[in-house]
Amino acid sequence: MKKIILVIAVAIFAISANAQQTGTKEPVAFAKEKIANIAKYVEVSKDDSTKLQKIFVDYQAEALASIDDREKLGTIVRGLSGKIEAVLGADKYKTYKDKFAADPANQKKHK
Repeated sequence: MKKIILVIAVAIFAISANAQQTGTKEPVAFAKEKIANIAKYVEVSKDDSTKLQKIFVDYQAEALASIDDREKLGTIVRGLSGKIEAVLGADKYKTYKDKFAADPANQKKHK
């Protein structure tokens, strides 16, 4: 009987651990990760970081809410770069995109 309970407990733990790995990130953590990625290539002020955090948190919520509507999701995804550019400014955004594209680590991910 103890072995059955142990097997069930291990199975539940394994399933919950797998679910946590494949789930979406917490919105603020998601935003901070995206902002840190941008900050690798251009300077991001505290004010810009605050604005970008709101953009990424809202983006994640909108994208998750529209996951079943491909057209709406596509519109949300395409609109993200314009919002980022509005915060950073055209020159800084172009510099970010150019440096991001030139980074060999990103070329592997985006081929």
